[in-house]
Amino acid sequence: MPDTGRQPSPRPFLLTSRIFALLTVAVVVVLFGTAGALVQAGDLENVHGTAAIVLHVATGGLMVALAGLAYTRRRGWWSAVLAFVVFAFTFIQASLGEGATLNLHVPGSLVIVAATIWLTAWLFSSGATADRAAPMSG
Repeated sequence: MPDTGRQPSPRPFLLTSRIFALLTVAVVVVLFGTAGALVQAGDLENVHGTAAIVLHVATGGLMVALAGLAYTRRRGWWSAVLAFVVFAFTFIQASLGEGATLNLHVPGSLVIVAATIWLTAWLFSSGATADRAAPMSG
């Protein structure tokens, strides 16, 4: 009979989290590049919109992967919660991207950048890679 007390390895979740974090950073770079062209010349609107959709997918994947990582380690739930906040905020951010609310869209992008860079840096730090044993609950 299999041992039901064994936790799955956190390694696949750490690797997946890193991939989604790097994808999120890459998409943010594309969004910043296309935003400049969009504001100045009205160009690249389709690319910017497509990148925004990819951002939803990347941040959603990051959230799920970080939740899996926290589950397997029984710690680090703050990272999954922060990823959820970023994921949810990408939809708010998308709704602010036109017209009179554009003045909120630009600073909102900085919130996404700050949280994404923080999560990415943490995922490549010793804090994320340390595989400490989970505390035993009695």
